[in-house]
Amino acid sequence: MSTLQSALLDWNLSRIIRVVISGTAVFLAFRVTDEVLVGLGAAVAFAMVLDIPWWLYNRHTTQSADK
Repeated sequence: MSTLQSALLDWNLSRIIRVVISGTAVFLAFRVTDEVLVGLGAAVAFAMVLDIPWWLYNRHTTQSADK
C-alpha cells in the first residue's frame, strides 16, 4: 500500500504539467467537437500539440546539463 500511496502523492513538476495538459486537451475537445470519437481524436491531437513545448524544454535542459 505504501508504494501506491507514494506514487499518488509524489507530484513533481513534470507530472503536474502532464495533468494540466491532459485536462486542457479534454476540455478543448469537448468544446470543439460534438461526437465521442471525434472528441477522442481531438483530445489526443490537442494533448500532442500542447505537450510538444514541454518535451522540447525537457530535452533542451537535459542536453544543456550533459555538456
